[in-house]
Order: sequence, then structure tokens, then C-alpha cells
Amino acid sequence: MSQEQLPIVLTGISSGIGARTAQILASRGVPLIGIDRNAPTDFSGTFVQADLSSQAGVDAAAAAVAAAAPNGIGGLANIAGVPGTAPWRSVLSVNVFGVRGLVRVLAHLLGEGAAVVNLASSVAVNWRDVKAKCSAFALADDEAAALEAVASDEEITGESYLFSKQCVRVLTEHLAAELLPQRIRVNSVSPGPVATPILEDFKKDHGRDKVEGASALLGRFGDPDDIAPVIDFLLRPESGWVNGSDIRVDGGLGAYRGSGLAAVAG
Repeated sequence: MSQEQLPIVLTGISSGIGARTAQILASRGVPLIGIDRNAPTDFSGTFVQADLSSQAGVDAAAAAVAAAAPNGIGGLANIAGVPGTAPWRSVLSVNVFGVRGLVRVLAHLLGEGAAVVNLASSVAVNWRDVKAKCSAFALADDEAAALEAVASDEEITGESYLFSKQCVRVLTEHLAAELLPQRIRVNSVSPGPVATPILEDFKKDHGRDKVEGASALLGRFGDPDDIAPVIDFLLRPESGWVNGSDIRVDGGLGAYRGSGLAAVAG
């Protein structure tokens, strides 16, 4: 069986970006295995109900994937995520350790030429400034101990979503290097504010005026249709020379804020 005929695993397929990505992949005939805490209303593949906030949940999801895909999988897209309005432990457990755990337990099912895509965020633009802190947390052997170690760090617990997505950037780069000998690619996509069911949480976490100001500047919020095709591209063989990279899909917001023009305009 060729790589293109193997199923692709997607998390977070019940709504938003994950649901739209699943639709795009299905439209080109890709067999799918979808993982989510909530059952989807419209999904054409094999559905695995799982909670990725614990290693036990990750292991259970992986076992179900292995049973559904005895010949292996062609790719993995980690799209599921928890917004910053949730308890910080949940945010870090799902957004960081859920991503890391699923990649590692499914790596043996990913053959040469397979691709992994992680959903990061445009808010993590300064991730290199905290790379050492992210590495210490995201790559820790003991996840429970890592969570306890940051429990008193208000910069992390108070900005758990930001930190989690900075960690995703670090994880993506690290996993790309780790899986390079197996010829498995790992990349990330960093959306700006997108009109999904968690947009209201995003406004509460990052500031309503700031988020709505971004929409006013760009003319609209992003849409799952802006993000899903980029994830699809990174899962395709045509992106075979893209590895360890991040694609920012934010309508130019990051470029504007980084240019100095925002300060002049203000």
C-alpha cells in the first residue's frame, strides 16, 4: 500500500479548523481517522472518542488508531486544543503533552514520507525568547513533575495558552530533528484570530479590544477555510522538502505589528 493510500489521523475534528481540514482531505479521497473528545456531526472516516489531557487518554487513542490502521498511517495533524480560559493544567496537558504524546506513540505507524502537522498560534511569535524554558517543560520525561515545577510560575500559569503554543513551536522543531532519520516531516501552522467556536475564549484570554482591533485592521477574522488548506498542503507529498518549519497564516497581522508601522499609525 502506497503512502498516499494510508489513512491520515486528525485530532479536533468535531469543529472549526479540524472539521474543515477533514472535509478537504475527504474531498480528495484520503481515508481518515478522527480523534476528538466530542462526537462529530459530519465525519466520513473512523471516529475515535478520546480525551488527550492525560497519557492514558493518549495511549487509548493510539491503540484505537493502531487497530483501525494495521498497515500504518500516512500522516498526523494535531489540531485539537484547549483555549486559555480553561484551567492552566488542562491547557498545558492537551496543547503540549497531548501533541508530544500522540506523535511519539504513533511514530511507529508513520512510514517514510509521512508528515506531522501541529497547530501552533501567531501569538507564539517570540517563542525563541523562551526556548530554553519551553524545552525544559515540553521535553521533560515526567509530565506530572513538569506541571508541578511550573505551578508557582505565574508567567506560565497566567499565560498558559501563550506558553503552550510557544512549546508547540519548540516541539515541532525538536520532533522534526528526532524523526528526520525515519524521513518523517514535522511542521506547524500558526493561525491568527480565526472565527471558530473558541474565538470568544480567545477574546477573553487575549483581550477583546486587541483581538477585535486585529479584525478591524485586517477587514475580518480568519476562517477555517484560510487555515485548513495550509494543513492539507503540509500533509501532501508536494511539501516534501518542508520540514521543521512554521507557516504563519494571519492575514499579515504579524508582519504589520513587527514592521513598526503599528506604532507610527498609533
